[in-house]
Formats: sequence, C-alpha cells, structure tokens
Amino acid sequence: MRSWLWALALLLIGSSLCAQDDYPFPSLSPLGTITQVVGNTQIEVSYERPAVRRRAIFGALVPWDQVWRTGAGHCTKLSFDRPVIVEGQSVPAGTYSLFTIPNPDEWMVMLNKDTTLYGSNRYDASQDVARFLVRPGSSARHYESLTIDLDVIPNNARLYISWDHTQVSFLIETTTDDQAATFIREELLTEKHQQSDGYTGAADYLYFQGLDYLMALDLADKALALDPDNGWAMGIKTTLYEKLQLYEQALDTITQTIEWTRRRDYGDQEIWRQRDIEQLEAHYQRILEKQ
Repeated sequence: MRSWLWALALLLIGSSLCAQDDYPFPSLSPLGTITQVVGNTQIEVSYERPAVRRRAIFGALVPWDQVWRTGAGHCTKLSFDRPVIVEGQSVPAGTYSLFTIPNPDEWMVMLNKDTTLYGSNRYDASQDVARFLVRPGSSARHYESLTIDLDVIPNNARLYISWDHTQVSFLIETTTDDQAATFIREELLTEKHQQSDGYTGAADYLYFQGLDYLMALDLADKALALDPDNGWAMGIKTTLYEKLQLYEQALDTITQTIEWTRRRDYGDQEIWRQRDIEQLEAHYQRILEKQ
C-alpha cells in the first residue's frame, strides 16, 4: 500500500510540474525573426540563435565542409512573397530552408524546399532551388549570438549571416525595377493611366533611382496636365531641372510653385502657408547662387 501511495504522490508532483508554463529558464538558442519589406517584396527570416559561450565556433562546433543548419534546432527559414533572384539564380515565391557548408575560403549556400527539417541529417540536395558560393569575411565586431539581418539596398537587399568574428552575405534582388519599368512603359507613356499621382510617383521613382531624368520630366508634365494643382509634381520638376543644371527652367518652375502656394487653400492649416513659402524662397536663392 505504501509503495502504491508513494508512486501516486510522485505522479501527482510530476503532473504539477509539467503543468507549469512559467519556468524561468529561457531557451539556449532563442527564436529570432525578421520581417522586412524590400521594394515590392516582403522577406521573412525565422531562425534559432545559438550563442558562442566561450566556445570555438567555425572549424570546431560548426565543422568545416559539412552541411550546417545555419542556426540551431529547427531549420532556418527564408520566405519571399514574390519571385526573387538570389545571387543570380531565380527563386520562386515561397518559404525555403537555409543551409550552408562553411569552409575557411568559401561557403556553399543552399535554399531548399524542405522546411520540416530538424538539424541537417535528412537534408536532400535534390530539393535545392538555389545553390551558390560566397566568400567569408571577418567582422571587427564580435557576434555572441548567431545573427541574420537584411541590409536594404534600394529595392534589393543583402542578407548577412554573422557569428563570432565571421560574416558571409549574399544578394537578393526583387522584381521592383522591372515592375516599375513595365508600368511606366505600358500605362504612363501610352497615357492609359488617368491619375495624376501615378505619373508623379513614377517621376519621383526615376529621380531617386538615378535613372532617366528627361523621362521623369515628361512624366511630371503629364501629371500637371491631369492636375495643374499637383504641388508634388511641381517640386519634382524643380528638382529635376536643378539636377540637369537647367537653372533658368528651375527658377521659372519654383516661381510658379510659390505663386501656387500663395493661392492654395490651406483650410484650417493656414499657419503652414508662410512656412512653405519661406522654404521655397530659400530654395530659389540656392538655385540662383548656382548660376
């Protein structure tokens, strides 16, 4: 009887402990996530982040020339909601596991269709959608925990994998520029589009991407033809003329913008009229000094 009661007591104690969900002991490799919009594409990363903890990492904890899960626990996942180009290789929209084969001189990086893997034991190279080499570099900064981050280049991104003093990266290109070029060619230059801000946005895009300034001017003119009160388009025209060193045209345009600002209905925000005029007049003087 005593043995039975003792066993029951142990069972109840164990059940009580298992029921607790407030243990003060965090995961040794906590989950890390990134959600980043890059141009027209949303990129997501989900990975577990092991720490150095005074250990030798590459060539020791992470052996050379062996497939690594590039994290801990479950496989690291990389998602794209639109097709992308990764280091020159086309990758369809979807979620992929990220594996690497570290080496002192070069790393093999693989994007794989199987996102169910725990570790790398069942990794199947035939499921790779992209496979490419990158060169590792050293980082002056010590990364105690494995860190994956995205550096957003206009409309594209570079993904960095950093741990200890080692860092590798690879380029992810979106379809943003192609999509924009198609819209400009098929909708704006043909004047099918009838919204002024569509033309203004395209002119703004061409300017900030350092592309075709003359086409941007043409699009800004089309925007103003649809809406003569498009102050955004007026400002872009001034900036484009200034960039092209057509200072007389820039001064004419900014003068028209100042006159429009004096007439513009500010509603109950009249206080901003004088501020806008002062900024435009200061810009006028800066252009005048360049002549």
